[in-house]
Amino acid sequence: MSALLRRTPVFAASLLALALAGCQTPSSQPGAQIPTEPSAAIADRQSAIELLNSARQLPSPEKDRKQLQAAAILYTLGDNATAEQAASQIDAQNLSDPEFAQYARVYGEILAADDDFFQALDLVSAPRLEQAWYQIPAETALPLRNLRADLWSLMGDIDSGIHERQRIAAIARDDQAINANNDGFWQLLTQLPSSELRLRADEALSADMRAWYQLALLGRDTQADISTQLTALSRWQQQWPTHTAASHPPQALQLLEQLANQRAQNVALLLPLSGSLGSAGRAIRDGFMAAYYSALDAGAPTPEVQVYDTGSERPFEEVYQTAIDNGAQAIVGPLDKNRVANLLATETLPVPTLALNYGDSGRLTGDLVQFGLAIEDEARQVAQQAYRLGHRQAMILAPESNWGQRGVEAFTEEWNRLGGSVSISRNYRDNTNFSQLVSDALLIPESKARERELRSKLAAPLKFTPRRRGDVDMLFVLAQPQQARQINPMLTYFYASELPVFSTSQVFAGTVNRQRDRDLNGVRFTAMPWLFEGDNKTKRNIEEQAAPAPAFARLYALGADAFRLYPRLPMLRQFPNQRVYGLTGALSLSPDGRVVREQIWAKIDQGAPVPITSSEDNRTQPQVEDRSAATN
Repeated sequence: MSALLRRTPVFAASLLALALAGCQTPSSQPGAQIPTEPSAAIADRQSAIELLNSARQLPSPEKDRKQLQAAAILYTLGDNATAEQAASQIDAQNLSDPEFAQYARVYGEILAADDDFFQALDLVSAPRLEQAWYQIPAETALPLRNLRADLWSLMGDIDSGIHERQRIAAIARDDQAINANNDGFWQLLTQLPSSELRLRADEALSADMRAWYQLALLGRDTQADISTQLTALSRWQQQWPTHTAASHPPQALQLLEQLANQRAQNVALLLPLSGSLGSAGRAIRDGFMAAYYSALDAGAPTPEVQVYDTGSERPFEEVYQTAIDNGAQAIVGPLDKNRVANLLATETLPVPTLALNYGDSGRLTGDLVQFGLAIEDEARQVAQQAYRLGHRQAMILAPESNWGQRGVEAFTEEWNRLGGSVSISRNYRDNTNFSQLVSDALLIPESKARERELRSKLAAPLKFTPRRRGDVDMLFVLAQPQQARQINPMLTYFYASELPVFSTSQVFAGTVNRQRDRDLNGVRFTAMPWLFEGDNKTKRNIEEQAAPAPAFARLYALGADAFRLYPRLPMLRQFPNQRVYGLTGALSLSPDGRVVREQIWAKIDQGAPVPITSSEDNRTQPQVEDRSAATN
């Protein structure tokens, strides 16, 4: 099953029931025993093989129906290769509309499991389905619509996903289906920045969607603590008592009361306030305390916070123990990577600890969680998104710096794991000739060399346009703004204007300057939500009081998120699919105690960043063509 689109066991069971319904025959022996699970699995596989063998002897449409039943059985048994082979041989034109819906459901799942997201989405959103929904039984329509919604969400088309969730709400009847759809709604809407949710809530024509946007805004609030969210949720339920999310709230909201009862009352903040990391430590501290005072101003219960300087010559172990002796029930810090390594080497920690950096390994016990602004998270997210959008052959341009090489390594590892290939990877320095870098990477000199060779051999006049290399369909650029502004225009100059460009949050300086950043137009990048949270009280307080430079703004956001994250760690451990939506991204927890950040997607449009919310904004067309052509 694809790591990017996991289906639930409930779906697998219903899919198997669908398949078996078409191939089972009544037992001729009264009182025959129901087979045990292992032999039932064998019988299912045998049934699938028998269906495929018998299908060869049948005319259509009976042949295609048998193949569909076999494909469903094989997929539920985990034999994706044989299932796809069977499904790909079906002539869908021979199927009735209800049968085509079953085919789209089964084959769509198989394609999604193999990461063929574009083909899966094209199949499950075929125009034929739009004209036949009234003929499709609910047991087929509901999972098919869920698959459509999941795929649109995965591809970043939030608007289409929302519309599909609305349709599902109209046909979901039992509690399980309603809860699943509401969780899907929640995951879709909370991807939107608060400013976008607020705008949509104000402009929504549907009262039901206005309520949804207001609820998502409540959960997306990156400055509220748990008690504030509980109070806001209670007010929302009173305002919308008949809404589906009032009777079936998303799972994340159901956990708030439990978290409120478990939170620590005394928190120690262990950060370097002096020494080489002092500037970074102070920025994180101020971000943490800004979130603290925002909660305090809102009348929410707040813990006692004690701050300890780890930048002095005093051994870190002594500082940590002092915090424990002074009653700390939770510790946030340290920042220094070496001190995180010390904690990882400690067999047992006395209180839950949220480190603000990553060591070289994870930790399976529940006493230590690692959280930071790792470039690796963003690089992996770029690989996943580019692959989802259909790209398979990457070109990479990255600085020789430590962070650049870590980004390249993380992207390449994830890209190869998904099934992509890296055609070329080039490093650069600050003094690099970027025109030559891009030209050489795109093999423009080789193209011009072919021109010279042809001219030397042909007596007739030659019309020749240099062509870029044809074995890349996307570019991953790791760059600061000043480098990216030089690289991006070179693509147009060297005949690669159609090549999609992906980058990380470092590509945007953090302040809008349309004149300066027009050279970044079209670049897609992972953006910290901080960038679009202009109405956030915590962010406003930070900007008014500290006016941080963009590089330090990231650290303030990290501190603010640490305040919001530490009391929610039990939720993330208990429910791995849940997320905390912060100023640094959507935060989830890996099994080994590492916080994984997933940022929102944005692109530079007319020199300014805008969030991507629809397929029109996000979908790119991979273009691989013959790049060595000449005409005379």
